[in-house]
Amino acid sequence: MASIDRVLVAFDGTPLSTKALEHALDVYPDASISVLHVIDYVEESYGAKALVGDETLQERAHDRSAELLAEAEEIAAEHDLEVSTATEVGKSADNIVEYADTHDSDMIVIGSHGRSGVPRILLGSVAETVIRRASVPVTVVR
Repeated sequence: MASIDRVLVAFDGTPLSTKALEHALDVYPDASISVLHVIDYVEESYGAKALVGDETLQERAHDRSAELLAEAEEIAAEHDLEVSTATEVGKSADNIVEYADTHDSDMIVIGSHGRSGVPRILLGSVAETVIRRASVPVTVVR
């Protein structure tokens, strides 16, 4: 079995992404763990853009990303570990796969809400897309 030296954790601050991070910290304590938050402006409402403007919306998204990644660092510290963090902008699944490839990750760990039926069709599944496109193993935590 290949050694897992670099792990990428997709993190959006939800309980399942926290669970995914904790899983990575517990299972791969000797690996270098990177925590990635992807800002997807497409998910922002058009109403919010009209009320506050694009620039303010982008600034708020980056501030929120910094808060989330600080939270991830605190979770790692509770496990007596450190993580590196990064923020990317774009489509979540695409950015996760690309980040894993460009940073030579050996494993991706991601949370999944486990939606099925119409909600899955309408909302899509970031985890499923990552599984299909990733060139490395993916662990899905639910």
